[in-house]
Amino acid sequence: MDLHQLARSVLIPLFVLNMAAIATTLYMKKNIRPEFSANINKVFFAENIIGIIIVLALACISFFVK
Repeated sequence: MDLHQLARSVLIPLFVLNMAAIATTLYMKKNIRPEFSANINKVFFAENIIGIIIVLALACISFFVK
């Protein structure tokens, strides 16, 4: 499997899934009690880090691989 196929079959679906998870977490964050907000913040932070890693991998593949 070459890198373009990896990006199309794995990284782009992971990116879409991560964005849906972030939207769901933001929706949950609005409706949650304040004592549980620290846990939601940790989940949101982890989702953002995963999203940054996926975007960097997609950028490296699209710009540096011929």
